[in-house]
Amino acid sequence: MKKSKFDEVFCEPMSCSNGAYLISGEYTREEAAKAFSDYVDEEVSPEALARDRVRFGFPPDSVEDGQDLGACWYTGASGKGSKGVWMIG
Repeated sequence: MKKSKFDEVFCEPMSCSNGAYLISGEYTREEAAKAFSDYVDEEVSPEALARDRVRFGFPPDSVEDGQDLGACWYTGASGKGSKGVWMIG
């Protein structure tokens, strides 16, 4: 079965331009914390994770470096088409 773009990008931790790290919200909190710990090479507790939502497209004007990014995955999205992620940072 072919993976979606979201699954391809967020199946492992991804670093953002603002210093945050994201991973798919389909993982459990504990699985996400383990993946982040392995990625940053230090212990990340499950309690340190926050929920957010992402969307692919042109970020809203409120995104500080949005003009430089072009079409990209951006956080703080809501509504239809947005996807849940775990976040640290």
